[in-house]
Amino acid sequence: MKTRETSRLVIGLVFLFLSLLSSTALADKKVIHVWHTETNPASREAIANIVGRFEALHPDIKVEAEALAWGDLEGKIMAALAAGSPPELSHGQPITCAALQAKGLLQPLDEVVAAIGEDNIWDQIKKVGKFGDHYYGLVHAAGTSLLVYRKDLAAQKGLKPPQTWDDLLNNAKELTMDTNGDGKIDIYGLTIPGDNLFINILMGELTKANGGILFDDQNRPRFTDQTMIEILNFLKALTQYMPPGWEGHGYRETFANMYGQKAAMMYQGYGRGASLIEEYAPPDMANTDYFDVWIKPHGPSGKQPAAQVDEEPWMLFKDCQNPQEAIEFLKFFYQDENYLEYIQTVPIHFFPITKSLRKSQAYLDTPMIKKWKGWLEVQEYYLDNDLVKPTLVIDWQDMAGKPYLMEILGSGILKDMVMEVTKEGVPPAEAAAKAQKKAEELVKDRGYAKW
Repeated sequence: MKTRETSRLVIGLVFLFLSLLSSTALADKKVIHVWHTETNPASREAIANIVGRFEALHPDIKVEAEALAWGDLEGKIMAALAAGSPPELSHGQPITCAALQAKGLLQPLDEVVAAIGEDNIWDQIKKVGKFGDHYYGLVHAAGTSLLVYRKDLAAQKGLKPPQTWDDLLNNAKELTMDTNGDGKIDIYGLTIPGDNLFINILMGELTKANGGILFDDQNRPRFTDQTMIEILNFLKALTQYMPPGWEGHGYRETFANMYGQKAAMMYQGYGRGASLIEEYAPPDMANTDYFDVWIKPHGPSGKQPAAQVDEEPWMLFKDCQNPQEAIEFLKFFYQDENYLEYIQTVPIHFFPITKSLRKSQAYLDTPMIKKWKGWLEVQEYYLDNDLVKPTLVIDWQDMAGKPYLMEILGSGILKDMVMEVTKEGVPPAEAAAKAQKKAEELVKDRGYAKW
């Protein structure tokens, strides 16, 4: 009996010693906390693989990577900053990066840019995170919003790519159909996500496409301008061809309307939706013969199409514990052999920021890139012709000059205005005046009013 108790004691002491040894070893390591927004399993696995290779080369560094949903990220960043314990690295929207940089909360990533080669980064990418002479944000990958449509149905109806909003309304009307003759609509002409983020994305796009602005040089809202009234009238007309309950649909539900054959167009589609089509649409329809993309139309006061670019930059926080180690990790992340693995997890949405990778044969040979080439060509057209901007950014100077855009996004003012017009029947001019007043109060309260 005593022998058994002695054995248990010895085993317990050994486990305690090993535990203490492990804790001491971990304590000797420098820990990098990395928050990113790619929650899909393939991207998480790619990041884990990159982390594993990095840690093998740097045994003194531990990388703790955490995938966060967009709805949770902003709040977690703000809470961490308030507590004085930010992560080393985090994704964030471009307007978030601009706001935090304006408050002096970020460190430059110039060393990472130098390691990649500044000339090796696409020009459009450089505009997102560069403030003055320094890069305070570096995009992890880029992809634009897309007008996805049922190519087969459009061909049956003889429809052409919409050049104007009136064209889009006509196409939406033609594609709203009762296919079985029971008097009920089976396929709606168009679908969009109705949550706050996507409504803000939509309003930025439509404002740009209609030749308008959201805020003037004095930071005063321009929500009562004729360009905004035209936008609201357009949305009011468009919603009659949208499925019931669209205002409660998120991105996934909206794409389900497309691949589930309940909608014939999706205005706020993205390249990552190609993966959803491949997974959920009937196998014989999961291709560009059925699901293709059109260039987006412009409004009555506009001349060019406009789309949103989804390109969250990495941010390095000023008060983090191990900034230099985080810089080394980013250098490693963007090396072609590592970066390719990440890009290939969502290949129709993740455009590489580096010219070297985008031109490499290994990238071009990616099966999905060959299959959905047209989707990529439209995104390249937007990017190469400067037709895309980040959320709520109308002109590039808005990035540095309007740091309150993040708060406008979070306030829900634009969504409330849209819902009042489209769901509650409030006249556009009345809803716009109400939103104008709220936005003016917010800008004044934050100390940005110059009027």
